[in-house]
Amino acid sequence: MEKTGRFLTTVGEQHPVILCERHAQVFEMAMVANDIPHTIYEFDDQDESQYCQACDLQVAKDYIKRRDQAAQPKIILPGEFH
Repeated sequence: MEKTGRFLTTVGEQHPVILCERHAQVFEMAMVANDIPHTIYEFDDQDESQYCQACDLQVAKDYIKRRDQAAQPKIILPGEFH
């Protein structure tokens, strides 16, 4: 997974979240559309990129989904097992 997090975002008094450019754009559109006060800070070029927390969350959700699907019992009908 790439380190693409270049934006520090906050809403009100909530903890800051690091986002990649794509997720930061979606975040900003949602905040503006709903008239919610927010802050977006772009890291300087010399600052090291971090992992995007939204991308990390999606990877974790995909892993859990695959794990749960693998653990589900499967019904094998006659003629399907060779």
